[in-house]
Amino acid sequence: MLKTENKVPFMPRLVKNSLGTADILGVSLANTAPAMSFFFSFALIAGAAGVASPLAIIVAAVAILLKINSLVEFTRVTPSTGSYISYIGKTFGAVAGIMTAWALGFGYIVAVGYVMAVMGGWSSLILTKFLHLTIAWQPITIFFVVLVTYLAYRGVKISTRWAVVTFGFELMLIVISMMAMLVANHSHLNLASFNPRYVKNGLAGIGLAFPLALFMFIGVGNPGAMVEETRDARRSVPLAIYIATIFVSVIYVLMAYSTSVAFHNHAATIANLAVPFVSGAARSLGGFAILVYLAGLTSTFASLIGATNAQSRMIFSAGREGLLPFGLGKISKYGTPWATLVMYSGVALVITLVWASQGQVLSEAGVIGTLGTIPIALVYLALNIALPVYYLKHHRNRFSWWKHLTVPILGTLLLILPLWGLIQPGQPAPFNLFPGIVLIVLVIAFIYALIRSKQVPDLSEKVGSVIADE
Repeated sequence: MLKTENKVPFMPRLVKNSLGTADILGVSLANTAPAMSFFFSFALIAGAAGVASPLAIIVAAVAILLKINSLVEFTRVTPSTGSYISYIGKTFGAVAGIMTAWALGFGYIVAVGYVMAVMGGWSSLILTKFLHLTIAWQPITIFFVVLVTYLAYRGVKISTRWAVVTFGFELMLIVISMMAMLVANHSHLNLASFNPRYVKNGLAGIGLAFPLALFMFIGVGNPGAMVEETRDARRSVPLAIYIATIFVSVIYVLMAYSTSVAFHNHAATIANLAVPFVSGAARSLGGFAILVYLAGLTSTFASLIGATNAQSRMIFSAGREGLLPFGLGKISKYGTPWATLVMYSGVALVITLVWASQGQVLSEAGVIGTLGTIPIALVYLALNIALPVYYLKHHRNRFSWWKHLTVPILGTLLLILPLWGLIQPGQPAPFNLFPGIVLIVLVIAFIYALIRSKQVPDLSEKVGSVIADE
């Protein structure tokens, strides 16, 4: 006989009114980590789309804006720290909410391993290249993960300021690097990068580059989980997420253009480089080449802070409301979700140290990130499907055929392509194993959901019950 869990006496709350629109905007930008994301993606994008690769980035930006519409429209009417988990659970019931919590938790914990591995690997590379110090990436990663976890524990305002400041430094270094490339190669300035005629293999090339470009934006909507701590969250969070998406889209396009100019529009040359933006900027900066390397370092650090803050709060919310064990819903004296922070960072760190030590750390980082991306993409699809259902059930008077049906359908269709690229048969090892791993996680989640629903009889009422501004 299943034991019924007692209802928690109260719902722990995070610290209200700690953040403003500017804070959320900074966290959203930090989550995308433009330097880190672009550095390790653009060679593949250029190889797929050719000289006109910025057009693939623009298409991906449109797709992300369509996806963000669903998150924003939920936030306007029922802002919740659980974000995707709460919104899908409130629409389709407790079982769906629990499965979303498992899928998102698994995806986030694995995917942040990408950031942790790059943090250590890139730092180690900088020390070797510029200071001639050989330090293994593992202790560096451990140091930064402990530091970020401590900052997140000490308070959302403190950790957010660290993320915003380091992102600002990253942005300054990116701009300096782009300007150096454009000035050093000014005789090759032209608009070939924006001419559809130069897209490699036409629409097929855009199709190949599209998933790669799309994944550079993952994380931009994560601050949707920080609504409980944000002033005027129903307005501030949507505004910040939209601005961040448009801003980082412009940055990506300019980075792609600058890189193309630096290599005189030779897409094949760019595609054959491991980190083309860094190679082009280092050549243009000369003795100041360290600046572009520092951009990658600060980018990764800011991303780790942003991801830890936002993603741990979604898991915390699921624990607080009973979708996951109630122990994950504990908060510290600083009003931060300490139990979830320890679990999130600890499990992710162990996975990263074990997995990324099996090969070259920066290469393994990409493999780790791919596995984590699959369940996250599935949750994005589920959110798009949930939006029209939720509005028709609970806010029919506010239902819009455009915002609540047409846009989610378009967003779903555009997400199918990159998702298929991740799970299609015939991929090399270990990528061919990832769909099966995710399927096993979902099956376990479903079984757990059935058990949990009987352990907590009023679970359906708990899902998304903590409204950020109530």
